[in-house]
Amino acid sequence: MKKIIYTRSDGGISVVTPVINTLGESPGFTEQDALERALAKIPLAAINIQVIDPFVVPSDRTFRNAWKQVGATIEQDMPKARTIAQDRIREARTPRFAHWDALWSKAQEDNDAAAMAMIKANRQKLRDAPADARIVNAADETALKAAMQAVIGDLP
Repeated sequence: MKKIIYTRSDGGISVVTPVINTLGESPGFTEQDALERALAKIPLAAINIQVIDPFVVPSDRTFRNAWKQVGATIEQDMPKARTIAQDRIREARTPRFAHWDALWSKAQEDNDAAAMAMIKANRQKLRDAPADARIVNAADETALKAAMQAVIGDLP
């Protein structure tokens, strides 16, 4: 069944899948009827309303909030996707900061200079992770997703 895409006033993309309610529909209700019903419910502020084939909608939703509509297609806004990747790295590092902070307290109590230096270096790696060159230089969604997973996997 066809889908409907449009750009919202906030710049985001909405994807609508019309449905046929087989229980409450009158006999002879078709996919075209469902499509027309869905189109009638699109907000007035919708921009560039397009009826598309379902394969136009990307199946990978990792960077869903970075999609942008270009005519009757959906493309990835790479600067927005990079921001999403950086935010996910920040989320992943939060519990690691707590771990290193606890070790820092112990190292300070013990006055262990070597441990404090190692902990300080690891905390700096956590701070630097969102700006990792693999994220910044990723050319497309696939490369960015792989880079994000690699950066998260490399967190100390």
